[in-house]
Amino acid sequence: MPSNPPDDLDALREKIIGLGERSLHKSYYPELQDRLSELERFRTLLDQTYDAIFLIQADTGIPVDINASARVCLGYTRKELLATPFTDLLSPEHRAGFTGFIRKIGEHPTETRHTCIASLISREGREIPMEITARSVTFDDRQYLVVIARDITDRILAERELKIKESALESSTNGILIADLDGVVMYANRSFALMFGYGEGRTLARKNIREFFANPAVGEDLPGCLLDDHAIVQETVGLRNNGSMFHIQVSGSIVQNDAGQPLCVMLIVMDISERVITEQMKRETYAQLGKNIEQFAVLGDHIRNPLQVIVGYAGMIDDPLAGKILDQSRQIDELITRLDRGWVESANVRLFLRKHGDGAEVSAEWAIRTSTTTKDES
Repeated sequence: MPSNPPDDLDALREKIIGLGERSLHKSYYPELQDRLSELERFRTLLDQTYDAIFLIQADTGIPVDINASARVCLGYTRKELLATPFTDLLSPEHRAGFTGFIRKIGEHPTETRHTCIASLISREGREIPMEITARSVTFDDRQYLVVIARDITDRILAERELKIKESALESSTNGILIADLDGVVMYANRSFALMFGYGEGRTLARKNIREFFANPAVGEDLPGCLLDDHAIVQETVGLRNNGSMFHIQVSGSIVQNDAGQPLCVMLIVMDISERVITEQMKRETYAQLGKNIEQFAVLGDHIRNPLQVIVGYAGMIDDPLAGKILDQSRQIDELITRLDRGWVESANVRLFLRKHGDGAEVSAEWAIRTSTTTKDES
């Protein structure tokens, strides 16, 4: 006003242009700058996360904001994603399920979050399996959905590989047991449980491996031996749940992490009872075969002794029949010699004796040489 002093006009002008002590511009501009900087930092943080983040209008299903990871993951531009309903990004077989998922969120908006598994379609048409977490939020009396989609391709592959390995362990005909470094059972496959007379592998959890050996000291020493040698193969005697014993072969090793630190003990167990019994029968059979050959050689000597007497007497008889006696005696001696050598020199017998001998071949050879020497001396 013209009546105001000139100083008041200057103060008013400074206040309007933001230079006065009580300027509104001075009061709120720094705070606004701080808020903008904070929002920019938060936007940068969201763009750097690996997860794809969508802010979606609940009533239309159209995103109103996305982070950079959503664009990179799906291959669309920001403009394209903001113009596309979120359900159109889902694979056709998951759209109906996601609609029900959204309905569930609407019915329970106060719950912290809802999670489902669905696939998103990239620009190239590739299906990307996602773990989708969503929650309902309200801004300015309008409802939105915050959707966070995490690519779980690697996790699915890892789970599939783990499932294959688990199935391989379960289908193995050998007993497989995994225990901690103190010998406490962590896992046993079905073959191991059946081998030791238990119903299922789960029933063996928390047992100690020493309970599966006739000599508990063998089981107690196994973890320490494996830690020292990292791998062992040995034959011992196992103990079934009913107390019966049987022969087993145990192959053990230490499972290590990437840093080479021991994690647990793995044992592979084979029931070798049939093999042990068969080998015992073979040893007994080959030993008996050697004795039989020796007895045949000795029996040949017993036959030759009276045969030499007959030949001696026949040589002193001046009679035409004496020649026939000598001729038949020589044929008998030749047959005995062929029997002696045939038992050892037969290809099959010699092969068996050499492979499984236990002294049978040496004994038979000694018997043949003895009988031959006796024959020659005679």
